[in-house]
Amino acid sequence: MNNPLKKLLCKYRSDLWQVSKFGIVGVLNTGVDFGLFSLLYLAGGLHYLLAQVLSYGTATCNSYMWNRYWTFQTRHRPQMSEFMKFIFVNILSLGVSLLILTLLHEQLGLGTILSKVIATFFAMLVNYSGNRLWVFRKRLIEETGSLPR
Repeated sequence: MNNPLKKLLCKYRSDLWQVSKFGIVGVLNTGVDFGLFSLLYLAGGLHYLLAQVLSYGTATCNSYMWNRYWTFQTRHRPQMSEFMKFIFVNILSLGVSLLILTLLHEQLGLGTILSKVIATFFAMLVNYSGNRLWVFRKRLIEETGSLPR
């Protein structure tokens, strides 16, 4: 095996698969978030910030279940500390999304949906980093014997 790209892919195959699963869960959660936001804001007439809180909260619960059992495949019983960390990371992500959504929509005058798309991108960056580096880090060390890269 002289191909350096093939060696690199073999070395990080499990990490790539985990990142892919996190991305798939993220797409699923984004669908839940956008679908519920559209239903509440566009069809239901709810204020866009209240619709954001409700849609994001629902997607957060969906995200915890999928990431815990599928992405990170934790085998231990659910622990309150892990769940609280997950909630903290998601509240931080919600704060980022609300701040960016408000700034783009109210200060820069962008449309609500375009502002929501941009805010979601930045919230996903915060969410991925928090889950990878903090929420599931200890479990990864215990189960694999090494730090996540």
